[in-house]
Amino acid sequence: MSGHELDCRDLSVSPGDSPVLRGLSLTVPAGSRTALVGPSGAGKTTLLRAISGLQDIDAGEVRLGGEPIHARAVHRRGIAVVFQEPRLLPHIDVQDNVALALRAAGVGRRERRRTAAAQLEEVGLGGLADRRVQGLSGGEQQRVALARALCANPRLLLLDEPLTALDPSRRAALRRVIVELQQQRRLTTVIVTHDRSEAAELGQRIALMLEGLIVQHGEPRTLFERPVSAAVARFFGVSNLIPSGAETLAIRPEHVRLEREGGRRGIVVEAVYAGDHVRVVVECGGQRLRAHVPPPDAPRVGEQIGVILPSEHVWPLPAATSRPEVTGSSAAPRVTL
Repeated sequence: MSGHELDCRDLSVSPGDSPVLRGLSLTVPAGSRTALVGPSGAGKTTLLRAISGLQDIDAGEVRLGGEPIHARAVHRRGIAVVFQEPRLLPHIDVQDNVALALRAAGVGRRERRRTAAAQLEEVGLGGLADRRVQGLSGGEQQRVALARALCANPRLLLLDEPLTALDPSRRAALRRVIVELQQQRRLTTVIVTHDRSEAAELGQRIALMLEGLIVQHGEPRTLFERPVSAAVARFFGVSNLIPSGAETLAIRPEHVRLEREGGRRGIVVEAVYAGDHVRVVVECGGQRLRAHVPPPDAPRVGEQIGVILPSEHVWPLPAATSRPEVTGSSAAPRVTL
């Protein structure tokens, strides 16, 4: 199995007559994973519903493998969706839940149960085929939902925050399952998450949605370290935005160096222990700069400290542009505080 390129062009969607998607465009290469992130209300779930056919579109088109599918019935699009809630049927066993799409397609009972059993093995639930769903943990139920989606042999897989209700250990385990299965099948996949760190683990690319538009789509490191705007920078934790002449410079707090000697001198106004690092705020030349430093190296509040901004980690935010993706220049700028 391999996926097909997803191409959303100029989508406008207004559920309940309220505009949510505002001319959105997004291309997901065939066989790749894109993590879709954004604040609540940005339109992430609406986009998935529009792609799958669960939500009518006002304008634009959805193409899969080069073919327009936005006018097709839901069951003819070749798309499988896994929701935040597993939506399993309690009156049938795990194996029959997984085989629902095959049953709808008229596949015989013996063949569909054989196929479903193989799919359960792939998601690590081979021993639970005959169980009822009520006794399964949240993580096991989501694995069943994933197996059910894959059993339909889709051309595109959409996952709408499938990890939200799980505890950290089960989230990590299911992340690995999703990534491994996607890689094995080379299935085009879009995963909605509100967690930017999780997006970096799940997505080969990340698409950030703000106010019904995709504002940047690229490799995770690009969005975290080379944002195209102050809004993107803030979403991905780039808390240092420094005016410098006509431009604004951005640097992540983990790249800011604090030195006992040298550097531009400042006063530590905050130092908060955060487990594997200390969040330090330094008042320096009228600018508050944030740094993440190892606990043994952390200065104390009130201490004078030197601030160094390594030029290779400083990024000048590009000028305003209408393009959804901007690569920008990688040349190191001169920093003045």
